[in-house]
Amino acid sequence: MLLSSLVLIPIIGIFSILVSTNIRPNTRNSSLAPYTKYIALTASSLNLLISIIIFILFDFSTNQFQFVQEYHNINYFDFYLGIDGLSIYFVLLTT
Repeated sequence: MLLSSLVLIPIIGIFSILVSTNIRPNTRNSSLAPYTKYIALTASSLNLLISIIIFILFDFSTNQFQFVQEYHNINYFDFYLGIDGLSIYFVLLTT
């Protein structure tokens, strides 16, 4: 659940920014700028918090994938997420 939230939170943040600006990307309305900044800051902060929680809960004594999530809902599309000892640092780096 933690890894899928790392993927979904930025997507939800993007869609909430689009909805708050009425889906007009070329609008230069300065009254909407603080809302977009707060939404982006909230999404980024949530992502950082979740990645720090994942780093704290990570067991460095094993060399297996951890926090593994598999989704097989569609016949031709499988979704598989997991973190190993090397990629945990890249998760922190990208958030």
